[in-house]
Amino acid sequence: MGHQRTYAFRAVIALLMACSIDYTCAADSTHPPVAPALSPSSDASWSQVFDSTVPLADRQRILTNLEADATQSNDPHALYMLGSLYHMGQHAPGSPVQENPQKATLYFGNAAIRGSVLAMAKMAELELAAGQYREAMNWAQIYAHYALMSKRDSQSRNAYAAELVQRVQDHISESQMTAIMKDVNSFVATYDTEIKVGIAGEAILNHLHPTSVRNHFKPALDDRLPDSGIADFIVAFKPDGSVANVQLLDAVPRIDVVATLREYAEKMTVTPVPDGGDHALRYAWIPTMLNDRRYRIATKH
Repeated sequence: MGHQRTYAFRAVIALLMACSIDYTCAADSTHPPVAPALSPSSDASWSQVFDSTVPLADRQRILTNLEADATQSNDPHALYMLGSLYHMGQHAPGSPVQENPQKATLYFGNAAIRGSVLAMAKMAELELAAGQYREAMNWAQIYAHYALMSKRDSQSRNAYAAELVQRVQDHISESQMTAIMKDVNSFVATYDTEIKVGIAGEAILNHLHPTSVRNHFKPALDDRLPDSGIADFIVAFKPDGSVANVQLLDAVPRIDVVATLREYAEKMTVTPVPDGGDHALRYAWIPTMLNDRRYRIATKH
């Protein structure tokens, strides 16, 4: 069974990187990869996709254009957003699509190998939820490896990565870890250059530089403590820098992390628009993480 699961993980990666009408091949080793043209302005388009006041046909057309742009550019952010959309389906208010795990996995996988660190985490969460524990641990370890390199929310990513690994570890025997780490090291050796290029391009996604007060979650004594998790929101900011609207895009491992994390997103602020500037709403993708900080990544790097 262990050999079969190892083969399955490698087969998924091979499928994701194969040439097809939808995606390009990995960069030729003779031509160093170039960071994709990330487009934070597309967050406004994403907000329209979920806007129930916009006719459904128009929202589906906007989504078709977003998918075409993602296929053309291989933008890891756009691929991640599409994976999130199809993972959540109509559990997200206003979503124009049904839940589609196959599409979600395809988009997340392509985003991951192009530098979306959070897509790696979501691949682990999807495999864990599906009971594919060997594959889940592969992705959890890959995420933990790259979470340490990311400059975005490094403390939270470190703690979440440790908790994610711990949740998967409950289903994995110690004897499996040697083979798993061999797979992980092989993955890193194959895709490391392209992933690091994608990570370097993350800075543009923080174009509005949103900030928030530090938020500590304090459950009631009789409340079940939610699992560590991720919730993605599209946040609209008013000209004065305060939040106008928070739209849920996705949540893992379960939707019960949303209530806690939405409150955090609602408290965010950005720099006000200068006098005489454009007073239209400004949009930003805001990924948020929940963790209880019981665990930390132990590293020899």
